[in-house]
Amino acid sequence: MDIFCTGNQAKKNFYKTLDKISKVSSSYNNTLYLNDDIVNKSSEISSITFEKFINKCPSGIVFSIGGDGSLLNTVRSMENNQLPVLGIHIGKLGFLNQWHSKYIDRNLKTLFESQNYSIKEFNLLSANIHYDNKKDVSLLALNDIVINHGNLLRLIKLSVDLDGEHLNKYSSDGIIFSTPLGSTAYSLSAGGPIVSPDIDGIIVTPISPHSLSARPIVLDGDNKLKISFDEKYDRINITSDGQEQVKINSQSTIEISKSNIKAKFIYSGNIETYYLKLRNKLNWFGKY
Repeated sequence: MDIFCTGNQAKKNFYKTLDKISKVSSSYNNTLYLNDDIVNKSSEISSITFEKFINKCPSGIVFSIGGDGSLLNTVRSMENNQLPVLGIHIGKLGFLNQWHSKYIDRNLKTLFESQNYSIKEFNLLSANIHYDNKKDVSLLALNDIVINHGNLLRLIKLSVDLDGEHLNKYSSDGIIFSTPLGSTAYSLSAGGPIVSPDIDGIIVTPISPHSLSARPIVLDGDNKLKISFDEKYDRINITSDGQEQVKINSQSTIEISKSNIKAKFIYSGNIETYYLKLRNKLNWFGKY
């Protein structure tokens, strides 16, 4: 088995976890590679770019070591070349990652001994930004695309059209377009619904809307949304997964839709189910 390791090297236990992966992997004759963006502290692991790993090991898998942010970045960085990815959590919260580092030895042995794992696919969200006098720009997101003013003291007024039909006008601090998998992230904190990742949909959640009638809505995943701006703004921020940002002005339009690109998540060993994570992370253990 060929394994590409990446993640957040600034995390306290990153190299400790990487060392555990290396030791267990070598005993099963697996080959480990490290993202060349990461400082390599081991002579036993080869550094390589992701592009070279894809060409050399097209049937390989990816380990993302860190928090949810690391996994989000890993998925987006693969773009059209999505390999099966397994998130190894070494932080505190962690909702997307499949494994926690404290069970790493046990889970690795289960994975390597059986070499049998399932893969679930999740569509990414795409934002295509159209300028009047510039080249179009595209963003991908596993969790969400967020549009806001950039100036936190001002509302932003925008219109959303749905497959050519007007949906609503929003006056708010911003607006979140979320995948079902990302519904427990920023959208949830802004009052959006929890949506099962098995549902094909796009969640639209206004951030602190000026009107009480502006409510979150879950749309069909095949809908195509067009966003335009009702007032003149020199600076508008569009953010993908809270990590990648594009600045535009109000002369631009944005099209948001489900991407054909699918993230591939590995599920193997003893993992928490989605609903067990909900109960644990959201403390759904109240008394009657």
